[in-house]
Amino acid sequence: MVEFLGDFNDEIKGNLVRVYNEVARIFSLPKRVIVNLNLVSESEIKKLNKTTRNIDKVTDVLTYPYVNLKAKEKLKLKDYSLDIDPDNNMLTIGDIYICEARANEQSKAYGHSLNREICFLFCHGLLHILGYDHINESDAKTMEELQNKILNNLNITRNTYKCGFVTIVGETNSGKSTLINQLVGEKVAVVSPKSQTTRENIKGIYNDEFTQIVFVDTPGYHKRKTLVDDEMDKQIADAMEDTEIILMLIDANKPLVEQYNKLIKKVSSNAIKILLINKIDEVKYEKLYPQLAELSKIAKVNEILPISALKGRNADVLIEMIKKYLPTFDYEMRYYPTDEYTDKTVREMVAEIVREKALLSLDDEIPHGIQVVVTDFKESEKLIDISADVYCEKENHKAIILGKSGEMIKKISTMARVSIEKFLQKKVNLKLFVKVKANWRNDIKAIENFGLKVSE
Repeated sequence: MVEFLGDFNDEIKGNLVRVYNEVARIFSLPKRVIVNLNLVSESEIKKLNKTTRNIDKVTDVLTYPYVNLKAKEKLKLKDYSLDIDPDNNMLTIGDIYICEARANEQSKAYGHSLNREICFLFCHGLLHILGYDHINESDAKTMEELQNKILNNLNITRNTYKCGFVTIVGETNSGKSTLINQLVGEKVAVVSPKSQTTRENIKGIYNDEFTQIVFVDTPGYHKRKTLVDDEMDKQIADAMEDTEIILMLIDANKPLVEQYNKLIKKVSSNAIKILLINKIDEVKYEKLYPQLAELSKIAKVNEILPISALKGRNADVLIEMIKKYLPTFDYEMRYYPTDEYTDKTVREMVAEIVREKALLSLDDEIPHGIQVVVTDFKESEKLIDISADVYCEKENHKAIILGKSGEMIKKISTMARVSIEKFLQKKVNLKLFVKVKANWRNDIKAIENFGLKVSE
């Protein structure tokens, strides 16, 4: 059992008892064992260090074993019968002193509660009493593994979790979709050299052991011509309202200050802002450096980072930079399961793949009016049969999409099928049908029927 000698609140006491009971269970400690747990000030623990260890400093925890226990040996009371207190028939096996001020500092540094930090220090002290130490690397590893095992069993860990939303904004063709695909490590957004490729916000989800970053790829800023364009702008604004971090993407091939000044006027959010200079693989450093120096003097952002979304340059640096600003939780916080990397359904992803191949294959004007809707998706053991309608706005566009003797739609279908098979890891039979829906980008009902989001 634990004898509390200090001002511990009931919640912390409850968790400390749980820690002790788990240690007692793992090491088969008898019931008549007692540990004194003291909560002391910095001056008190400094005095103890000086008088008992000849060390003039403040530490977070001190441990004083009463009996010579050895690792992995069961404690037998009869071996220590002379040390048992006759008043309560209990054997005191040691004292643990925890410095409250240091525990509080460390809880803030790790981004979790004081409760959890005191539990960690108590567990650490108990293992010292049981004969474990961290004098050398091997012993330290063993002790750390035991600590983690004990605290993880109780869901009381020292690990902190980072989780939040990161919105990517920029002009069309600035590389937003390429960047989100690079950061997530999977293809979640359509990539093409054509403008207005991304029509609605797409979420890409990055996961590691202690982090989840939900990236939101937004449509690129451009001149508004249709109702769909208006809705795209609304989606950008919505994404910036509910986000922790905004990644502002500009192109290294174009004047940096001019791009920044234009973009910052559209980013009115109070969120953390990271300015990314993309496509640095296409520009010589001698040309880029003077612009970066000028930009750093005027940019009102939290960070500036040159990157190459295509080549992945500084992608790892960006992830760590984002983690620095994300909210911290002392429990596992995730918005999506760890095996998901996008909020898109399989049907939506298939439709986007078909649209991507159409964008890559057709002339500039036609792709803006193309939308793809998957109408049939049947999966058997060895094959997936998929049918999709490819919509355009004019009859002459339909003729171009079909091509002479159907050659263009056959090309688009073949390219899409190869990518869909790679995505689904299965053989695919893909059938595409070209249809006309005149002026659909200005028709709210048609927009909704095509599965695109319409703001309230």
